[in-house]
Amino acid sequence: MKISISSLGGAGEIGMNMYIYETDRYAVIVDCGVKFAKIDEIGVDLVVPDFSYLSEIIHKKIMLIITHAHEDHIGAVPYLIKEYPEITVVCGRYSWEILNKRLKEYDVSASQIYIDDFRPFEWGDFEITPYPISHSIHGTYAVLLKIAEEFQAVHISDYKIDSSPVTCAPFPLKEFIEFGKNGIDCLMADSTNIIKNGFTKGEKQVIKGIEQVFKQAEGRIFFTTFASNTERLQSVFNYAEKYGRKVALEGSSLIKHVDTARKQGMLSFNDEILIPRKQVEKLDDNKICFIATGSQGENSSVITKIAENDYSNIKVRKGDTFVFSSRIIPGNEQRLIYIINNIYEKGGSVITADDLPIHVSGHAAKEDAILLLNILKPKYLVPIHGEVQHIVKHKKLAEEHGIKSENIIFFTAGRKIIFENSIFKEIQEIPAGKRYVDLNTGEFLTADGLKERKKLAINGAVVVVNSAENIENIQENEIIIQLIGFSVEKEYINILKQSLIEYSLIESSGTEQKIEFREYAEQTVKKFFKKRFSKRPLISIINTHNGAVKE
Repeated sequence: MKISISSLGGAGEIGMNMYIYETDRYAVIVDCGVKFAKIDEIGVDLVVPDFSYLSEIIHKKIMLIITHAHEDHIGAVPYLIKEYPEITVVCGRYSWEILNKRLKEYDVSASQIYIDDFRPFEWGDFEITPYPISHSIHGTYAVLLKIAEEFQAVHISDYKIDSSPVTCAPFPLKEFIEFGKNGIDCLMADSTNIIKNGFTKGEKQVIKGIEQVFKQAEGRIFFTTFASNTERLQSVFNYAEKYGRKVALEGSSLIKHVDTARKQGMLSFNDEILIPRKQVEKLDDNKICFIATGSQGENSSVITKIAENDYSNIKVRKGDTFVFSSRIIPGNEQRLIYIINNIYEKGGSVITADDLPIHVSGHAAKEDAILLLNILKPKYLVPIHGEVQHIVKHKKLAEEHGIKSENIIFFTAGRKIIFENSIFKEIQEIPAGKRYVDLNTGEFLTADGLKERKKLAINGAVVVVNSAENIENIQENEIIIQLIGFSVEKEYINILKQSLIEYSLIESSGTEQKIEFREYAEQTVKKFFKKRFSKRPLISIINTHNGAVKE
C-alpha cells in the first residue's frame, strides 16, 4: 500500500505547522497553525497555509487532529473550517476549550471528537493513539499512527522530556519505551532547539527565580510570559499569594487561557487574589502584581502599551519591575529592545532570563532528541518544526547516533514523502504557499498585494489627476500631481507637470502611432522619479474629463 506524508507548513520554518498523512481513501491532518507577520510584511497580522492541495484529496475522508493549543498549531483552523466545513476536528479537552472560543470569534463551528490519554481510536485505515507529553502548555500530545496495519509513525511536534513538571503531564517514558521495543517505521520530530546542548531544563527550574523576583521587588511587578504557559503562571500566583500581592490580569488571550486552565482544573488559586484594574490604585505598589500579554513586544499587547504610556491609567513609574519570562522569538529583538529602553527611561527596571532563572524552553534539546531516537529506534527520521538550519543539524545528530543518512529525509513545506510497502520511494512537490491575513479587513493579501505594500512603504506613491476636457490642449491648472509618502521641491513638480502637458503636442501632431494619456503619463512619471531620485513609486493616473473618473 502507498502511504504519504505531506507538509503545507512548519517544515523548514518556525510556525504554520500543518502535516497530512494519507492512504488511498483516508487523510489525517496534524495541526493547522499560523505564523505571525514579520516586520517587513506591512499590514499583515497573520500568515496561514495555502489549503489548495486539499481540493485534490477532498474525495477522501479527512480528519484534523490537534496536538496542542499553541497558535502555530491551531491558529489557522478557523480558516480551514470555513473552506472545508466537513473536516472533523479531534483534540484533547483543554485544546478544544481554547480552539472553540477561537472558532466562535470567526463565527464557524466544527464537528468535534475528544481524545483520551493512551486510548487508541480508528479513522478508516488509521489507528491513532494519543500520548500526553510535556511541553509549555497543558494538553499536549504526541500521536502514534498505525496505518493500514503495516506502517507505524510517531508525530511529536513540540516536546521536552520533563519527568517532573509543575502541573503539566510528565513525559511518558515508560509508554514510549514499550511501543518502541521493536522500533517504528517513521519519526516526525521537533527540531526547534536541536542546536542546544544537554537536556532542556524542567519547569521546576524557574520556581526559585520567580520567587527571587517577589523577594527583591519593592514596587509593582509586571510579569509577562506566553499567555498559554499557565504552568508558569501557577508559580506566579503561588508567590503572589505567599508575598501578599494581589494579581491583575491584563490581555484578552491571557484571560482566556487562565479561565480555561481553571475550568479544566489545571490552574488553581483563590478568587480573592484577583483584582480588577479599577481597584489597583487603591493598593500600595508592593501589594500588586500585574500579569500581562506582551512577552514578544507585540504592537497591540498590554506591556507594549504600558511602556509607551498608552494603557488606561497604568503608567510606568519609578520602582516598577518588569519581568520578561520567555525566550525571544527571532525577529522580535529590536521591538523588545525598544520596549525595554522605554521602561528604563521612565524609571522602571527589567528582569529577563539573563538576570535570573525565570524561563526554560518547551522544546527538546540535543539530549532529549538523542534519547527519543534511542527509545523509538525509527527506521526513517523526518525532522520537522524548525528552520532549515535546525533540520540539517537534526539530521547530522541522528547520523552520529546510528541512523543511516539515506533514511533521514530532508523535508520542507510543499513536499510529499511517498512510502510503498513501508519503504521510502520518492518525494513529490505539492501546491503549498502562504496567505497573508489583514485582521482589520479579514481579507487575504496575495503575494503581489504584499509586494505592492512594501513598494508603497519604501517608494511612496504618485497620483496624477487629469481634468482636461480637450486632450489636445491640456492646461497647467488641469493637471494635479499628489505625492504620498515622500516629498520633493516644488520646482520638480512643475517640471513633471510640463512634461505631462507635452502630451497635447503628441496628440495634435497627426502621427498615426498615438498613445493614450494614461500610458504616456505612467511612462513619464516612472522615468522622471527613477532618473532624478532613484525611486520607483506606485503610480495612479486618474482622468476626470467628461464628468467621469477613469483610472
